[in-house]
Amino acid sequence: MVSLMGRGVVVTTIRVAGSKTRLSPEAREEGVSRIESGDAAAVCFTPGGSDSPVLAAPSDVLLVDEAALRSIDKDLLLHVQGSDQSGDPATAMLDLQWRLNLTGHTVVALDGPITPRTLDAVRDEERRVEAVLRTLTTLPGESLRGPLTTVAELYLVSEALAGAGVDTDALDLQRSPGHDDVGTLAVPAAGVAAALGVAAALDGVKDAAETRATVQRRRRVSDRALAPLVEPAVGHLLGACDDASRDRLARLMDVCGVRRILAQPVRVLVIAPEDGPTGARADRLVNALGESATVRRLPAGSMAETGAGIDALYGQAQWADVIVLAAATFGDLPGAARTHAAVVVDLGAVDLVAWMVRGPGPGALEELMGRADLVLAADPRQRDLLLGALAGQKRVNAAVYDEDPSLMSLVCTDPDGDALADFCRHPVRAADVNLPPYVPPTKPGDLELAVRALKDGGPTELATRVARRLRRVYRPGGSR
Repeated sequence: MVSLMGRGVVVTTIRVAGSKTRLSPEAREEGVSRIESGDAAAVCFTPGGSDSPVLAAPSDVLLVDEAALRSIDKDLLLHVQGSDQSGDPATAMLDLQWRLNLTGHTVVALDGPITPRTLDAVRDEERRVEAVLRTLTTLPGESLRGPLTTVAELYLVSEALAGAGVDTDALDLQRSPGHDDVGTLAVPAAGVAAALGVAAALDGVKDAAETRATVQRRRRVSDRALAPLVEPAVGHLLGACDDASRDRLARLMDVCGVRRILAQPVRVLVIAPEDGPTGARADRLVNALGESATVRRLPAGSMAETGAGIDALYGQAQWADVIVLAAATFGDLPGAARTHAAVVVDLGAVDLVAWMVRGPGPGALEELMGRADLVLAADPRQRDLLLGALAGQKRVNAAVYDEDPSLMSLVCTDPDGDALADFCRHPVRAADVNLPPYVPPTKPGDLELAVRALKDGGPTELATRVARRLRRVYRPGGSR
């Protein structure tokens, strides 16, 4: 069930076996309060929930900020409700939480009950496995998708066989002594359910690719920023619910290279002057990030001034998860404006008016304001000026305002650099990242005006308009 609670919060509920999990009024009020305070965009209730962010945790009830649901496909909500008999509601609930994270919304887990769930039918287990693999095909980024789906297939099939009491050692012809002439292996129906689910997921690869393209286009957060939350979420998806199964899953993740990928920290590229207040601020950022990020720092203008090739320029920009332009512009690193990285325009140690007078180049500020995911100002007055520049690029729009009426997530003062460091640790693209770029209106040229006049009234209309213009330009007593 999906219903509006009021106060801008939506409750999404799974019904299991005809029952409905009931939250206490106190738990529900606590969840709503967390959303209203801005600490989270969604709250799930799960056994052992520790009031901390999660990528996905098993839950029958999810409270969500109404605005956050606008980026979620309605079909997924139908899967959560169980309206689509071909889906699996519990997996869809995990999928929903993961997608909220991808679109920049924090999901917090609070302690709460869930209804025990049993899958005693082969068809139910097949649907669950298919839904799990579809989720892992759709949501992870390119570097994680292949390793994670490999882990999932190996784990799901092996656990199903082991759970059905199948002696899988017999499948290892190199290790099992004798009986090589036995060409059959009896497997109960429950043991092949996962294999059937894998086959069904492979049959749906085309549909999954279309869904994946939509999800990845709406993505605002990179996998590296979500990495600490991925392994527990995958465990919940696959049903690794005890220590032994979690250990087996961990070994598979090691073998398939998933943990190596997840261990890679966020990549931060800082373009800043070598000295002065902004240079010192960049130094503080590098020190503050420490080992929580891999940082490259380049002097403003260094790449362009050295005549670096186009591949080197784009390589630097494509490498980064976050690009910090500290008193720098896109002219200092061509190609940065067209990457998927989050871009921070840091003017926190800059006298904006003096910087503009010295001249970052025509149109440079407009280009920065049109692309920045976060703008940092030195003081409230400068913030007001930058808000005006952002408004001029149509960046103060409904998408941004719905997510954050204060607009502090788009432009804020940051005198000590703490907001900059926090953003670099967990970068999030701006709320309007998926809107078409704003194209300012252009004044029609003489040729376009002439064509309009000919269409409106032919040569006579054109001559009349030309005469009017001549009278305006050559006024009696004028200089012409």
